[in-house]
Amino acid sequence: MPTEHAAFGPVAPYYDELMAGVPYRFWVRYLAQLWERHGLAPRSILDLACGTGRVSRLLAGLGYDVVGVDLSAAMLERARQEAALERLPIDFVQQDAAELDLGERRFDAVISLFDSLNYILEPERLASAFAHVQRHLHPGGSFIFDLNTEYALAAGMFNQSSARKGEALHYRWRSRYDPEARLCVVSMRFSYDTGAGERQVFHETHRQRAYHKEEIVGWLRDAGFSEAFVYDSYTTEPPKKRSDRLFFVALKPPSPYLSS
Repeated sequence: MPTEHAAFGPVAPYYDELMAGVPYRFWVRYLAQLWERHGLAPRSILDLACGTGRVSRLLAGLGYDVVGVDLSAAMLERARQEAALERLPIDFVQQDAAELDLGERRFDAVISLFDSLNYILEPERLASAFAHVQRHLHPGGSFIFDLNTEYALAAGMFNQSSARKGEALHYRWRSRYDPEARLCVVSMRFSYDTGAGERQVFHETHRQRAYHKEEIVGWLRDAGFSEAFVYDSYTTEPPKKRSDRLFFVALKPPSPYLSS
């Protein structure tokens, strides 16, 4: 029987193929739209929970100074390989977002995309991540991230499958949501055509926690952010009852004006 693994282990070599349909350039354009809306023009960016570094590489290719952080060694190995192939000078660091510590390094902006922060299951650890992010921002810097909503997790948005003939990667995902714990557990089965007439099978279990926007905004303010804005996914409109993804823009206050 195939071994059950935690998230983002064996799937790492196939992750970019799995995410081939994701419009990464659209996500980067949306980031730029949010920065412009809030009068921001960052040059240095920390990509938190960067995965295989697709967004990191796009940003670096546009001239941004980028650092990527992720918890998964396997995903970072892939990120470093791809950045080297594209000759992009991106520093990738393995760390837990809730314990982020890059010394004295500071950034104009921190981003965390693709519902990565839903994987932090303990509220106190998510609040800790916000505090660590705030400390790694320059005054006036921004933190943009997205979260899957409880509506999305409860509605079974992770229930997906693909087994098209001719495709090397097949998968079947099934989720269950516990409303009391606000926890969604996703059992993922993958099989990959090795080219030798057989398919390699492996499993991963992913867990995400649903958070309410009011508690997120509260933790951001507790972490020292002066303002927090919440948008329905990929828009600048307010959240809706059936929003499946929310984007948060948190702003660190600028340095106090010092008169002579």
